[in-house]
This record gives sequence, structure tokens and C-alpha cells, in this order.
Amino acid sequence: MASKVLKYEELVARHRYIISKRLQNKIKKCRIFILGCGLGAQIGVLAVRTGFKNFILIDGDEVKAHNLNRQAFRYKHIGENKAQVLAEMIKEINPKTNVEYYPIFLKDKKMAKELIDKSDVIVNMADPGEIMYFVNDYSQDTGKPVFFPLNIMWGGCVLVFTPDSPRLKDIIGKKIYRDNRFYLELLTNTFSTFPKNILKFYKKMGEKALFELSGPQLGTTTYLTSSIVVDGIIKWLSGQPLKKAPQPIFLDLWEEV
Repeated sequence: MASKVLKYEELVARHRYIISKRLQNKIKKCRIFILGCGLGAQIGVLAVRTGFKNFILIDGDEVKAHNLNRQAFRYKHIGENKAQVLAEMIKEINPKTNVEYYPIFLKDKKMAKELIDKSDVIVNMADPGEIMYFVNDYSQDTGKPVFFPLNIMWGGCVLVFTPDSPRLKDIIGKKIYRDNRFYLELLTNTFSTFPKNILKFYKKMGEKALFELSGPQLGTTTYLTSSIVVDGIIKWLSGQPLKKAPQPIFLDLWEEV
């Protein structure tokens, strides 16, 4: 039986006429830093299928049963570290990828700087807290774009932070929230761009969400959000303009018409 050797050109062959060779080469060289490998798992899998070859992954969390409705993991992965599993899945799609993974929660600012410095683009899905703000701020200070994905009901939503966009603290305020209050504050301060049914839903949830461990999320929404992130990175690599925070890139097929 002949050995299987995956050629990069074969992996991306169906991109012809859509993604130019020049842009595909930029995708191939780009290094993505994925901070948080839950939703990040879908982003990572879609990115490697699109031809991205260089990844830095970090997450100290383990796969749980309730993750299986929306994240890229399988039943066999329950109990395993998310960053390690995502690294394995990326390698299963393209064994020639360059993947660094760290099975820990990022807490050290020095380490954060080192990982950001050797990355081209950052996908920030850290838990609410000081490190989340720091990653955004340091990335913007060093000219690195930050993609900040959110799953909102049926809608995929991504905030893009660049050196010339507002900071998280400009949107939310100086107080650093460490729980679901962060997301409520973030959504409240960007709601003006969302459909009315989204606003109605979150107003109805209100303070109840603050006492829950995590908000409700759907698998279909995760796919939408992941697609927005990967397409957004490609658009950034192409040199085309992107919507910047606080205006989100938002896609919702259930939006009222």
C-alpha cells in the first residue's frame, strides 16, 4: 500500500479562482495565536482546512460533555486538554503544520508578550479578566490585529481590534469584569448595531445570566462565528478593510426582515 503524502497544493486545490496564489501563500505563512481552544477548536480546524499552517494554541481547560454541541471535539476527547486535542486534530488534517500548544491557562504577561510577538494575528477567547484586556492592549500596541469572537443566539459575531481602533476599556469602561457581567456589558455597549430580536432576547435574560456558569450557545452559531474569523483573517491578509470595534461583524440568518 502506497504511503499517503499530503501536498499543500492538493489541500487547497479547490480554492482556485477564489483565492489567488499570492494570497494563498500569505495564508500559508501566517501564524495564528488561538487563545482559548473551545470555540477556538472550530476556528483552528477551519483555518487548517483553508491552508493555514502555523498555529500557537493555549488553553488549560478539559473537554466536557456540554462542549460537544458546538465545539470540534468528539466523545472520546472528554477529559482531555483542549489545546492538546486541537493540536492533534490540526495535525490529522495536515501533518505538515507547525503547531505549538500549551495545556495551561494563560496568566503570565511575560509569556503572553512572547506568544504575541511571534504571532501575526491573535484570536482572543480568554476568560474575562486582566489577561484578556492585556492581550488585546499589547497586540494593538505592537500592530497585531485581534479577532474577538462571540456566539450570540443564532448569530455569529466578531469584534476586530487594530492599532487604530478603540480598546476594550474604551467600550466597557475601566473596571475589569471577571464573569458573565463582562459579556453583558460588552453586548450592551455594542447593541445599537444588533437586530431587535437579539436585543429583546438578552434584555429578557438580563441579570439571570449573571448567576449561570456560562451563557447559552448553539453549534450552528459556532460555525458562523468561526467562518467570520477565518474569512476576516484572510481579508486582512489581502489588505482589504474590515469593520473595526466597536462595530461588530455580524451574521444572523434568523434576523428579522
